[in-house]
Amino acid sequence: MTASGGGTAMEPVCPRHPDRVSYVSCQRCGRPTCPECQTPAPVGIICVDCARQARQQSRSVVNRLGFTSAFGRPYVTYTIIGLNVAAYLYGTLVLGTQQWAAEWGLIPALDGELGGLGEEWYRWITSGFLHFSLLHIGMNMLVLFQFGTQLEPIMGRVRFAALYVVSLLGGSLAVELLASSGVHGGASGAIFGLFAAYAVVLYKLKLNYQSVVTTGGLWLVLGFIVPGLSWQAHLGGAVAGAATMLAMLHWVKSPQGARR
Repeated sequence: MTASGGGTAMEPVCPRHPDRVSYVSCQRCGRPTCPECQTPAPVGIICVDCARQARQQSRSVVNRLGFTSAFGRPYVTYTIIGLNVAAYLYGTLVLGTQQWAAEWGLIPALDGELGGLGEEWYRWITSGFLHFSLLHIGMNMLVLFQFGTQLEPIMGRVRFAALYVVSLLGGSLAVELLASSGVHGGASGAIFGLFAAYAVVLYKLKLNYQSVVTTGGLWLVLGFIVPGLSWQAHLGGAVAGAATMLAMLHWVKSPQGARR
């Protein structure tokens, strides 16, 4: 006597592929699972349905800050680093450093407007991807990697991306309000936002935040002393980053934020 799936009535068949006999069972639900539906697990084999359920559960883990943790690689951090590297290669190899700075840099009060918000508003963003030397981009990307790989898993990818963008714009705004000359560029404004946001996180978790604040403060002071450093972008990015993190922490405590 044969079953419609092709095996005998006593032979176990895969629920997703009834025509396939399988003597391997899922370690979670106990159902038979064929080779196509098998997913390796730390202990044994689980079916694709249980694997999908496990991924959904892991993605919804809410940490001590109230944020939904992001598991896996910090893709947003890697993407931002990749965009900066691509911009550097394009600017130095295709445009040339001087032309790149002239076209992408943030020039205070350009054309008598607030940062050229009329026709060249994009400079508020492109200036964050403009670097003047290999050392400049190397140091910025190293610090971005260090803080990005710490903050992105804690905050989640969407919140981390929002933090970076707001910090970048905050640095550009400070340049327009506080600077009077020069061509400003670099990711340091946004990175100072990550600095400040990370300090807020450490303070919230009652961890040692003084060392981060001290390091960020020293770099901020150096901006006033060392020529060529945009202290305006550093200050604006730090203020924007800290304010954004505080707002996000407040939001997840609210009834609306708790439901997200």
